[in-house]
Amino acid sequence: MSDDAFDLATAFSNVPVDEDTLKQDEKMKRRAEKRAQGDREEKRRIVREKRQLKKDAREKNKKRKRGEIVSSDEEEDGEENAEEQQKDSKKQKSSSKKKEKPVEFGVWVGNLAFKTTREQITKFFSDCGTVTRLKCPSGNGKNSNNKGFAYVMFATKEEADKAVEKSEQKIDGRALLIKASDNFERKDGLTVKEVKKQKNPPCATLFIGNLPFDATKEKLKEAFAECGDIMNVRLGTFEDSGKCKGFGYVDFETVEDATAAIRATNKHMMDGRKMRVEFGSEDAYRRGRPWLQREDARAAAKKAGAPSNDTQQQDEQSQREQYNNEESYEKPAREYRREKREKREMREKKPSSSSDKRVAPGLALSQAQRQKPTVQAFKGTKITFD
Repeated sequence: MSDDAFDLATAFSNVPVDEDTLKQDEKMKRRAEKRAQGDREEKRRIVREKRQLKKDAREKNKKRKRGEIVSSDEEEDGEENAEEQQKDSKKQKSSSKKKEKPVEFGVWVGNLAFKTTREQITKFFSDCGTVTRLKCPSGNGKNSNNKGFAYVMFATKEEADKAVEKSEQKIDGRALLIKASDNFERKDGLTVKEVKKQKNPPCATLFIGNLPFDATKEKLKEAFAECGDIMNVRLGTFEDSGKCKGFGYVDFETVEDATAAIRATNKHMMDGRKMRVEFGSEDAYRRGRPWLQREDARAAAKKAGAPSNDTQQQDEQSQREQYNNEESYEKPAREYRREKREKREMREKKPSSSSDKRVAPGLALSQAQRQKPTVQAFKGTKITFD
C-alpha cells in the first residue's frame, strides 16, 4: 500500500457523466433561479404597496388638519377593520334596506390649546345647542389632549351657525378659529395654516427680518413694489456706520396689499438671504403713521386735563378752512398721501449742497480726525533758583 492518501473528490470528478444528467441539472438550476427572482419581485411589490399606503395615510391626515375633509369615528374604525367591513357589507346587501344615517351639521374648530379637554369644548358650545358628536384627535405628547383642532357636530343648521358666530372667542387663552366643516375659504387672503403662523393680527405694516447688512430702503421698496402701494420704508440702522441692523418695516396703504406681500414668497429673497416677513405689531403700525400718534397724544393730554393751547387750535382751524377751500382736500386721502410722497421723493432726488448734508452724531465722531501723540521740543525758558 502506497503512502499517498486517496482523494475522493478527485476520483468522482474523473467519473464520466452522461448528457441527460447535465441537462437535468441545468433545468433544476433555471427553476431555482426563477423561483428566487419571483420571490424578490413579490417582496418588492409588497414593499411598494406598504409605502403607498403610508403615503396615502399621510396625505389624508394633512387634508384633515387643513379642514378639507371631515373624518368620523366610523370611518377610522372602518379603516382599522377593513376585512370586517367587507363581510358586513356583503351581509347588508343580502338583507333588507340599509338604515339612513341622521343628518348632522358640523363646525371645524382650530387654534386649540393642547391642554384643552373634550369636556371644555363641549361646555364652550353648550349655549349653541346639543352637541351630537365631538371628534377631537388626541395629541402625541403625554399631556396633549388634542392636536390643535376638533370637529363639533350639531343636530340643526341653526345651532351650527350659532357656533360659527363664537369665532375669535378664547379657551385657555387661545382665540379660536371656527368655521363650517364644509367651508374651505381663506381668512383675510391667508390659509388657516398661514394665519396660525402669524404672531400678530393682520395689519398694513409688515416686519421684515433677516435682512443683509448692506440692505437699503430702495432695495426693500423694489422687492415689494409689485405687491401694492407702499407709503414708507423704515430700516433699523447703526448710528456710526449707517448700515442696516438686519430688520425693517414696510408700511402699505391697505391690509390687502400687506397680505399679498406675505403670500408672495418669491419676493422674500435679498442677496441670497431669505427674509422673515410677518405682520407688524400695533406699535409698529402706529409708528408708521404719525397722525395716529398725534391723535393719541391729544387724547392722553385731554384725559390728563392739560390746559389746551388756544393759538394751536386756532392755527389748526385755519388750516382746515384753507384745505376745505382748496381742491386738493376734496381728493381721496389715499391720492393725497401719494402726491405728498411723490413730492418728498422729488426733494430727495435734488442735488443738495455740502452744507445741507447732515451727518449722524455717531458717524461724525467715528470719522473725526485725531492728533497723533509726538514728542515736542522744549521752547520755553528755564527758571533757576540760587
